[in-house]
Amino acid sequence: MSEQDCLFCAIINGDEPSKLIAKDEAAKLALIQSLHPEGAIHWLAIPYEHVDRIETLARDSASRFQELLTFALDATQQQAAENPELAKGFTVKMHIGPFETVHHAKLHILSVE
Repeated sequence: MSEQDCLFCAIINGDEPSKLIAKDEAAKLALIQSLHPEGAIHWLAIPYEHVDRIETLARDSASRFQELLTFALDATQQQAAENPELAKGFTVKMHIGPFETVHHAKLHILSVE
């Protein structure tokens, strides 16, 4: 999948709607609401640049992967006061391999049910 066909790139560019939870313009990272939530809270931490898979990001740019993970943790923790669903904590997960439905590096943040 190319950047032109990528839903998350379209969201970042403002071509597709999405609920923005948090962003870091300097670091070029965003936290958005999942279009198909698997829990009370299901957010996606994504880099602005198109990278087809999270494992590609981790392999090719460990520092960028770490930056995305740190952003996901910090941004979610900052939202805890406004989102009581996070009172029990949250899970960060990633999909590896052919299960991906949108080919763009991302971390899933899910409230603990």
